[in-house]
Amino acid sequence: MAVVFGAQGAGQFFSFAPDITKATSATLHVTRLLEHQPDIDVWSEDGKPVERLESGRIEFRNVHFTYPTRYAKLFTGVLMVDPMFPC
Repeated sequence: MAVVFGAQGAGQFFSFAPDITKATSATLHVTRLLEHQPDIDVWSEDGKPVERLESGRIEFRNVHFTYPTRYAKLFTGVLMVDPMFPC
């Protein structure tokens, strides 16, 4: 009788093995993300500051974007124009 209960318990536990593997992998990815040192230090005071921006035009043509894990497209051939940003 104890062997039967032990086998049932082991079967129930090992049914979660794929989920345990996914959780372990996700933990590793999050840990790597949190410990990553970026190439550009956004908090650095080094470099020459921009005193005044010149007027200009920013344009993105034919923009396409899809998340790597999704099939639905977010942008398909979008044109975005900012003709003048304030100075």
